[in-house]
Amino acid sequence: MNTSNSLSLVCKNGVWVHEPEKGKHYKVDLDLHVTTATGAISQPFELMCLSIYEDVQTAKESGACLLEWIHRVESGELDMADVDGNAWVIFITRDKVWFEGLYNQGEGGAVTFAQFKLAVETYVRFLADPEGKTIEVPFPAD
Repeated sequence: MNTSNSLSLVCKNGVWVHEPEKGKHYKVDLDLHVTTATGAISQPFELMCLSIYEDVQTAKESGACLLEWIHRVESGELDMADVDGNAWVIFITRDKVWFEGLYNQGEGGAVTFAQFKLAVETYVRFLADPEGKTIEVPFPAD
């Protein structure tokens, strides 16, 4: 889907490592990334992807909750929401969204409101799919 200078948001099941002989079973990748036309991860959006991945575990609970905060800001009910999740505080305004890790994962990573809303809506749709089918959508550069 990705063409020359475009970006895509890709939601897919991350890679798991299974090493039963060593007692290891862990995930080595996130379930969502913003990628370039070549499929490379677009680093400016990784903090956003990490915060969504770590704080949104289900479509109906944590995903629906974050979408509610987004809609409250979008509707003008709130000028800003500081959403405290399991691992992140996500600051949402109508212009931009930025992130602060609760466990020193990082801070900053500002994105536009539209970028964040698209990422959360798409990831919640991915989580709601019982088959976990890959979703790839065009992602705005700004």
